[in-house]
Amino acid sequence: MILISLDVLSLPSNVSDEVGARQPSPEGRKLWNTFFPAFNGRMAVFASGVTNEQGCLEWLKRENFKASTVDFIAENSVEAQVERIQNLHAVYGRINWYIGTDPRVIAKVSHNGIPTLLMTVPHIVRPEWSETRTKKAWDTIVEETDKQALARAERNWGDV
Repeated sequence: MILISLDVLSLPSNVSDEVGARQPSPEGRKLWNTFFPAFNGRMAVFASGVTNEQGCLEWLKRENFKASTVDFIAENSVEAQVERIQNLHAVYGRINWYIGTDPRVIAKVSHNGIPTLLMTVPHIVRPEWSETRTKKAWDTIVEETDKQALARAERNWGDV
């Protein structure tokens, strides 16, 4: 059984805290598609901090994540998550992997003897992909590099 956190499958939303406002994570989908056939579909989603259970189930169905079970926990504290994961470990007999995004939860779950995988994918837009960044004309770039080369050459002449 693979227990995968909902935060691995979906990127946080800047618009709303609702699950339906989230976009699927490409990296999370790749992990899901890799593990799903290897474990014969024995994949469970661990949704911590989710209050809209029906919306979460609809989002998983819409995004084609066919989990064998979805476990909801309203509390989002580290201790509550670790306790619930331990309970799921006891219920299912053995969790082969727990995949999550919170390093504190991963550390405690790993300490309890469950194999873990920490997924860290930055959800921040890189500066070169930002819409607010202005594009410079080629002539401006050439002019700046020429100025930098001249300043570097002058600095070298002064040192001699």
